[in-house]
Amino acid sequence: MDFSLWIATFPGLLWEIEHRRSRLKLLNQWVTPSLGEDTARMLKDARFRRRVVVKSDHTLLDEFWEMVSSRQAALVSFRLNGEPDVAYCLQGWPHPHDPEKYFGMLKESVLPAAFVADGEAGFCQLSLGRAQYPVLILNVRQKEIATCNETARNLFAGAARGGNEFMLDDIAPGDMGKTLLRAARHALEEEVWAGAIRLRNGAGSIPKFKVRISPCSAGPDIVRIALLNIPERQESGVDMPDMSFAGEPFSLRTGLEKLLALCPGVSGLMFSDIQSWHGRVEVYGVGRLFSSLAWGAPHAYEGTIAQDIERFGLESLVVEDTLDSIKSIDWAVFIPCGVRSYFAKPFYSAQGLHAVLIFAFDAPAPGAFSDVRFRPLYEPFARLVARWRTMNQGQPS
Repeated sequence: MDFSLWIATFPGLLWEIEHRRSRLKLLNQWVTPSLGEDTARMLKDARFRRRVVVKSDHTLLDEFWEMVSSRQAALVSFRLNGEPDVAYCLQGWPHPHDPEKYFGMLKESVLPAAFVADGEAGFCQLSLGRAQYPVLILNVRQKEIATCNETARNLFAGAARGGNEFMLDDIAPGDMGKTLLRAARHALEEEVWAGAIRLRNGAGSIPKFKVRISPCSAGPDIVRIALLNIPERQESGVDMPDMSFAGEPFSLRTGLEKLLALCPGVSGLMFSDIQSWHGRVEVYGVGRLFSSLAWGAPHAYEGTIAQDIERFGLESLVVEDTLDSIKSIDWAVFIPCGVRSYFAKPFYSAQGLHAVLIFAFDAPAPGAFSDVRFRPLYEPFARLVARWRTMNQGQPS
């Protein structure tokens, strides 16, 4: 591992104290938005620190530096006057072998999201934070947006009936709102819901968002809604395959082969039918790499691509070299078929993850994958799977 690269890209400030010399040395150049180049001064200058830190947090920071001076491990959270809605975490620990040295880091933490619901102040244990994706707090019973972060406010600006505040009907009218509320109630019962939902943005268009909904501890009807992507219109030079099968019998195999024909350099294409409620997946592969693979072969859900995607909330999964993998499906299926690398894209329904589309290659491909390359094929694949399910009730075709 390149430790210098790790330090340079660490999302916080790394520092070291030499007690004998009363010297604080910076190990990288990270700064806070409100302090800028004075970020390190906040660590060094106690008088300056009392000016820039929220007054109620002074005592906590004083105790932290007392523990530093006594060479004890310490951890504290505090806020800056210039960013009262953002928390920072300051942590330090002594060198295990040199009592004169002390290590530490300063990085952004999170504060609970504050809002008002039913006339009472509430907090969500999952912060809105500085998330670059839109986050909203929804009161399911009142069907109103209690608060949202700046990214969401900008996305839905223009949808509101007046000012910066908006109701659920403003962004999810009619059936869209019913779908969102069903998903939110599911999250309240099962702790989380993930899938795709259409919402109306401020420009009046109705894109499909990848959504993760989770309950807030503030009350039994409050959920946090994270929109994990902001769909953009993508222009593509790829011709869409004809999935209508007009005048010919429907065939899942033929449909997958049509998709594969639009992927130069891809040696195999696989549809993984996710049946996590049965603890299994069934796989359907086309192309040279999957020519000997049984059509619709069942495999245990444990150790699959789908399990990793759901466990870690991935938008896609890349394996640059299957020989480095620890997933059982790679050793049971992909490596015996000659697959050395692949890109996997999940597809969701209201019930959750239901399909994964896998682009397979016969050579390792470090850093070579891009979602943009395959994106034009996602909608045709979704239509293909939807028709297959409708006509065959999940049975191989």
